[in-house]
Amino acid sequence: MLARLLAPLPVKHVFHRVANVMDLDADRSFFRAARLLLSPEAPPEIDGDIFPPFAPLHVPALEGKKVGLVATGGGGAMVCAVGVARALEEAGVEIGGISTCSGSAMTLAPLSAGLDAEQTAAFLLGFEQRDYIEPEWRELLKLPFALGRGFTGLLNTEAIGRLYEKRLGQVPVGDLPIPFYANVWDMDHNRLLYLGTRTRPEMPLPRVVRAAVTLPLFMRPFEVDGAQCGDGGIVNIFPVDPLVDNHPEIDFYIGVNAFYPENFRGEDHTGWHRATFSIFRVSPQTQMCQHLEAARMQLRRIQDRCLMIHPLPYEEIKGIRLYEQFIDRRPWLDFIRRGHQGARRELEALEGAQAS
Repeated sequence: MLARLLAPLPVKHVFHRVANVMDLDADRSFFRAARLLLSPEAPPEIDGDIFPPFAPLHVPALEGKKVGLVATGGGGAMVCAVGVARALEEAGVEIGGISTCSGSAMTLAPLSAGLDAEQTAAFLLGFEQRDYIEPEWRELLKLPFALGRGFTGLLNTEAIGRLYEKRLGQVPVGDLPIPFYANVWDMDHNRLLYLGTRTRPEMPLPRVVRAAVTLPLFMRPFEVDGAQCGDGGIVNIFPVDPLVDNHPEIDFYIGVNAFYPENFRGEDHTGWHRATFSIFRVSPQTQMCQHLEAARMQLRRIQDRCLMIHPLPYEEIKGIRLYEQFIDRRPWLDFIRRGHQGARRELEALEGAQAS
């Protein structure tokens, strides 16, 4: 028994539990999310236009290039990617493909179906909580009596499928104006699947979105080919593979990260070994080490032809805040606008770097 407990992976899980117990800020965020489920807030009020007037942006470095857009997951914070898309429209960029996971699948799918950034932002900001979140409280109440049998998550994602079907129709991903991909995790066989234009062209876009946002344990799994599947962002948070492997015509990439520190660097815990309870100080590092390295490996595939954009500070979006920001829509308008502003700054800097 002791040998099993001290094996590498179980030890890692012990570190996880210690880190979770010590993270009081995460606890506060979790309870805020739970409160919002019980008592939804009003949707964000739009003060004037979503974006400032359309301002063309000249970026010689991207002229004549077909650009791939790759976005991390990150719950509701990923609406910032719509602001990035608006800046790309202003730069006259041709998007040759979109690869997403989790929250970015929800926010960028409308663009692949032909909506522009303004229309996509209006669609997202028009959500009511009941439009995309369906808590199944009765199943939760039955949980103790069934000894957990059959309980696979609190939220049902059918509402998300209906919402996207109503706005976008049942268009197969193989017929989209812009190729689109989202990754999902096959929970039955512990493998990653990429659903999209050249991998599963027959699948309707709303089904892809619904599968991609189904966060395991938080939401009931979605069935794909008879297997129970959920959010692939828990395995690959920056899914470059689908575009690199299936779309060699793409010349350049724009990456949007609203999940990890800039360029997927790790948190700095230097000096942990000299602090009180030192081993506990470093325990958070074990929570994300493999996940972060997978993201870095994906970035390395395109690093010589990629502009990374980080619209939101890591401290504002880190960890369990993704639950809260998925449920609470009030910051979404600000996230969208900051995505637009940040992308314009980065694109202008790219122009300047090329000119020098």
